[in-house]
Amino acid sequence: MSTLLVTVGSTLFPTLTNTFLSPPILALLEHNRIKRLIVQYGRADLPLDKGLHIHLDGQGRGQVDVGGMRVEVLRFTDDFEGLIGRADWVVSHAGSGSILTTLRRDPPKPLLVVPNESLMDNHQSELADEMGERGYLMVSKVGELEHTLPKFLSVDKSTIKAFPQMDTDRFRNVLDEMMGFD
Repeated sequence: MSTLLVTVGSTLFPTLTNTFLSPPILALLEHNRIKRLIVQYGRADLPLDKGLHIHLDGQGRGQVDVGGMRVEVLRFTDDFEGLIGRADWVVSHAGSGSILTTLRRDPPKPLLVVPNESLMDNHQSELADEMGERGYLMVSKVGELEHTLPKFLSVDKSTIKAFPQMDTDRFRNVLDEMMGFD
């Protein structure tokens, strides 16, 4: 089953989640053979009055079938890494934690990052743009998703550039060197 995960972490980014739950994007995803869409929507309210009728349980989870696609929504998850592991593609806000968790998967997952342009500073956009320039991910604006998504969903997964794994000794080595403990 082809699964697309959309995540905003714990932030408020309703423009992104509402866009993915809109009829044009749902139709585009179904046309591109997505069979399961998981939208992790954080603290936002869902636009459930716009034709998409999902009954939410007490924890903010729900699901509905739209055409040939299962749409699942959840406010938060205790198993973010597992959620990423079960997805074939990931669309994320530009939070560094979400980006790095996705990029450190083995094998790597295709990642499309959508910075929240309503935030006051653009450090998230800067991170996303730099990682995109280095070939680790794609970047899109919310308003460009109808054009970006088909390209993103057709990425040859065998060509995804692997992100370097974390070197847990690096900080200690720098600190030892600074303190003269070589």
